[in-house]
Amino acid sequence: MERRKFLMLFGVGTVASYLPVAIAACSSLLKPDAASAQSNFLVVGTVADLDNAGQILKDTEIGTIAVVRSPDNPQNLAAVDPTCTHNGCTTSWDSSSQSYNCPCHGAKFDAYGNGISGPSRKPLRTYDATIQGNSVLVRRS
Repeated sequence: MERRKFLMLFGVGTVASYLPVAIAACSSLLKPDAASAQSNFLVVGTVADLDNAGQILKDTEIGTIAVVRSPDNPQNLAAVDPTCTHNGCTTSWDSSSQSYNCPCHGAKFDAYGNGISGPSRKPLRTYDATIQGNSVLVRRS
């Protein structure tokens, strides 16, 4: 057998022997399981933090997040980026009116980020939020 043909067959054989390993490694990326889906959530606080302060406000790697209990059902959570979509000011949660209020130009948003009044034309960015055990978890929706 010629040297060139031997090296070609050896190379093809080597690559082919690693193919099952590569497929197995990539298959977990194609079919996310429950654990990897759960890993997309970030812990932003505890239920005690939420209940004591009425909200959780935290800067994370995906942005600033504000979490409150849903006005419609306190068992559910509502999470938004509290940055006003009009001029970039940070809104603050007013628990008495159940709204995020912008101090710059008077825009108001409900707990779910929908505009109530003011100059803002876009809603606040929202996040999926849930409670697991004693932790409040959030992920970009």
